[in-house]
Amino acid sequence: MFLVRSLQPFFSGIGLGILAMILHECGHLVAAAALDVRIRKVGMKWNKGLFTVRDQGTVHQNLLIALAGPLVNLLLVASGAWYPVFGLANLCYALANSLPIEGSDGLRIADCWRRIRRGELAN
Repeated sequence: MFLVRSLQPFFSGIGLGILAMILHECGHLVAAAALDVRIRKVGMKWNKGLFTVRDQGTVHQNLLIALAGPLVNLLLVASGAWYPVFGLANLCYALANSLPIEGSDGLRIADCWRRIRRGELAN
């Protein structure tokens, strides 16, 4: 019984992290749907977590869709007033996904922003 109680925070954290990931991905899906960008596939990989495959939008559409996931997590940080661990899980997920590393929203955001600044508004 002691082992179960001592592992409860770990499994609770894993569950809240997965929930933060799902809500993050829902942000991308809602943004894509609102911008009329067709979603081809939603999936999950052990080394990537949840992911979406969608049609290529314009640079502005891609920027908004990439921003939507971290924005959802940042909005959910406010839930920390009621459930601090969930707020922390969302903060960590938003920060990690905002880093400009390969395959991240942060890299997509940086790339779109760079293209907009250069005037490359076509796909």
